[in-house]
Amino acid sequence: MSLISELKRRNVLRVAAAYVVTAWLIIQVAETILPLYGFSDAAIRYVITGLAVGLLPVLILSWAFELTPEGLRLDSSIDRSQNAAAGTGRKFDRGIMIVLAVAIGYFAFDKFVLSESREAAIAEAAREEGRSTAVVEAYGERSIAVLAFADMSPDGDQEYMSDGIAEEILNLLAQVPDLRVISRSSAFAFKDKDLPIPEIAAQLNAAFVLEGSVRTAGDQIRITAQLIEAGSDTHRWSETYDRRLENVFDIQDDIAAQVVDQLKSTLLGNAPKSQRIDEEAYTLVLQARYLWNRRAEGDEQEALALYQRAVDIDPGYAPAWTGLSVAYAVAALKNRMDREEGLRLAREAVEQALELDPDNAEARVRLGQALGRDGDRAGMLEQYVMAFAAEPNNPLTLGIMAQHAGRQGDIDELVRLYDKAADIDPLAAIWPNNKANALIQHHRTEEARLAMDRALELSGNTTAFREGMIDIHNVIGQYAKALELLEGLPIERFNMTRKAVALYGAGRVAESDQLLEVITSIPVPEARMSAAMIYASRGDNDQAFEWLAQVDGIPPWSMVYDAYLRVMVDDPRWKPWVDSLDWPWDYEY
Repeated sequence: MSLISELKRRNVLRVAAAYVVTAWLIIQVAETILPLYGFSDAAIRYVITGLAVGLLPVLILSWAFELTPEGLRLDSSIDRSQNAAAGTGRKFDRGIMIVLAVAIGYFAFDKFVLSESREAAIAEAAREEGRSTAVVEAYGERSIAVLAFADMSPDGDQEYMSDGIAEEILNLLAQVPDLRVISRSSAFAFKDKDLPIPEIAAQLNAAFVLEGSVRTAGDQIRITAQLIEAGSDTHRWSETYDRRLENVFDIQDDIAAQVVDQLKSTLLGNAPKSQRIDEEAYTLVLQARYLWNRRAEGDEQEALALYQRAVDIDPGYAPAWTGLSVAYAVAALKNRMDREEGLRLAREAVEQALELDPDNAEARVRLGQALGRDGDRAGMLEQYVMAFAAEPNNPLTLGIMAQHAGRQGDIDELVRLYDKAADIDPLAAIWPNNKANALIQHHRTEEARLAMDRALELSGNTTAFREGMIDIHNVIGQYAKALELLEGLPIERFNMTRKAVALYGAGRVAESDQLLEVITSIPVPEARMSAAMIYASRGDNDQAFEWLAQVDGIPPWSMVYDAYLRVMVDDPRWKPWVDSLDWPWDYEY
């Protein structure tokens, strides 16, 4: 008997075919599932290697043993006249056909369902890597992260001073042309974290890191600063300053000048200088900023009082007026003081800041926001443009201009600006979140989902970002996932609207109608807009436009670019409805 005939008789060839098909299916599933649980490519290689190594012993066992109705037996002990191998062969044939059917089904599912998301994820990862590479190539070694300085005071109660001085140095360096300075929120995210400098720099895409410490005793201050080259983890420069507190501005200027000098680029120009102000006013502003950034219970009110004391002591300090303006506006909008009075004081404070410092970008943004609240959209846009011209690498101005681009319908420009803000502030969730919200409004759903995934990753899955992901799932029809994310969230009006949409889409119409009835009973314009959103998501455009006709007092752009309402853009009534709004900008219908 030939070897081939014997292999066939013993079903070795069938076992080999079944093993190969099953192994291929296992590998395909592993390549899809393992990365979702954080396993690297090494885990997939182990699976492939294990399956390859396992083929030989399986073939040896199939040669030596035969599967019979009585169980697994040695081939040499089987009576060939019973032809048990033939029956076993037919079973293997059926098994191979079943495995092949499963494999073909999985292949189709992977090809037509999973591949789009996988390819989009790969493309987004490539874009992220490309952006990082482009940033590094554009700035070369002219990029720096200023970490929060350590508080080395005996009582450990001068954190506001150590944070504030680091932030002041960061702000000085941010004024240097062609120097990429990582934003405060991302650089300070590593505070109290014992991570190696190269790892921090890698996460921030920074070539250099400036770290230091502050120690105060009475009117004396010691500041130590050191500039570290991230690639080699070596000190490029370090210095310790022992001065009186009133000389802190000279220290800040000297540190900034040393950094600029060490980066050795003629493109950087001269290092900027600190504004000389009253020592007590400066300390009060640092304390106010520290409290404002911390935002514990009562911090916002205390910060307002500190800013007010600072401007009383030194009325010529523009940043104090800017901080005071923001504090007044927030207090008014949170109903902690009379709204009209608070907004008036906020407007006066920011106008005073700009009178002292016309190039103050943050003050321009705050004035623009005040003008927008007063209905002066042209004035608002003028202030935003001036702010962006003054500080084009400030995430705040980039975000403001991205919003404006979105309101004009220029979604590609919006994405570009938000991506640039994320390059400068890479650990802040707000930029991918805002980008995702804009993309979903224009139904660029896969890009929106990937951006929101990044926001959730950075934010630790906080409520605000989960709500954005719920909107994405609702718009693309993944209602079960939307309902899953809604679990545990407070069901106030906005989430009630989201839940009504998800319930209807999931076929739970009666429950959706109950929520709709509650929403329509609320006598406010926002509730009428919510009703329109729900009807639009159901495809009932007649009811949606009826409810929109009853809406007043809501900013037009928030309705025109609402993701739920924009499903009606192809309805002939959409453009006339938009034209009926007080809508001053050209935009994409």
